[in-house]
Amino acid sequence: NRPDMLSQSLVALLKNTVLPDEIIVVDQSDDDDTKIALEQLASPLVRHVPSHLRGLSHSRNAGIEASTGELVGFLDDDCIPAPNWVAAAVEAGAEFPRSQILIGDVYDDINEIGDTALAALIPEIITLQGRNDPWIVGPTGGNSFFRREVFERVGFFDPVLGQGAEFPGAEDADMVYRVLKAGLEVTYTDAVRAHHLDWRNDEANINNTYNYGLGVGAMFAKHAAAGDLYPKRYIFVRRFMIKYLMAPCYLLLGKQVAYRRSVNWLRGIREGFCGWKKMNGQ
Repeated sequence: NRPDMLSQSLVALLKNTVLPDEIIVVDQSDDDDTKIALEQLASPLVRHVPSHLRGLSHSRNAGIEASTGELVGFLDDDCIPAPNWVAAAVEAGAEFPRSQILIGDVYDDINEIGDTALAALIPEIITLQGRNDPWIVGPTGGNSFFRREVFERVGFFDPVLGQGAEFPGAEDADMVYRVLKAGLEVTYTDAVRAHHLDWRNDEANINNTYNYGLGVGAMFAKHAAAGDLYPKRYIFVRRFMIKYLMAPCYLLLGKQVAYRRSVNWLRGIREGFCGWKKMNGQ
């Protein structure tokens, strides 16, 4: 239901210095506005895939199944790719042939995907292999590339995680963690860039941290139920314990926005963890 943003994203993608072999648009809209917008683009590269299922993970899984390429890229409809987005991903794929996932970065400032920023860029690279904290490499699922073979190794995105699902967050972190846990390599590079359209107001952004927390909590519960306590014990302490410690400090300092963000994160993680267990009868 966001044809205007989608059109901006696709126009930028179709102007890339290197074009992809195909562009799959998974459409979960309630009306035909997105389909009409795609018809107006009139690009033979763009393929419309309607889906009655809701949720970010469902859409990515549908895109994987509909695509044919060996390197599958994901771009959210509220992201504008840099002019060299495809070229940078292909180059990174060649530079890091063992990496099963290539994760780019997303910027609020559109100048970060402009010619000046790209010309001066000295890429930051982070490569991980083996079980680790997925948030070290972002992860930004809305700007990422996967080798098709990795889905055969670890499966698709978990449909109960991600925006539009029961636990609307952490679908990308969960996937990255599963890939790392399988002993495979993941690389972050800020050479693969996209600009995020700021369509939420400040209040919505604060409230959305609760959604992210729900996803994180559910992710931790899922792996704990399978006997893997690493996310619950190590990742939580390393990545999220600080939010518990800082919340009262923010309150005392009168930093209301930071306080509300921390509280939303904490409430979301707790309720996501308990909610996943309840949903699965534990």
